[in-house]
Amino acid sequence: MAKMWIVIGDPTSGGGQVITGSPFTDIDGKPVARVTDQATCPTHKGSFPIVDGDSTTLIDGQPVAVHGSGLACGCKVLAAKQMRVSL
Repeated sequence: MAKMWIVIGDPTSGGGQVITGSPFTDIDGKPVARVTDQATCPTHKGSFPIVDGDSTTLIDGQPVAVHGSGLACGCKVLAAKQMRVSL
């Protein structure tokens, strides 16, 4: 099944963006985000971890963040380039 992975720089539903990702895995030079990576959220005034992802695909031991994965503040991460990865 194709899933849209999140990378550093992808936006959040709260107007922020993903700011951390894997030091070892990237797509077109942009590190892939995983559960526990951080995103900014101007709506909730801070940086928050990604709290859920695709548990069937682990990167550095953590589930990969996908389009619609949640942040601890309640907002979502959004795949800007809609990168689809089939496994």
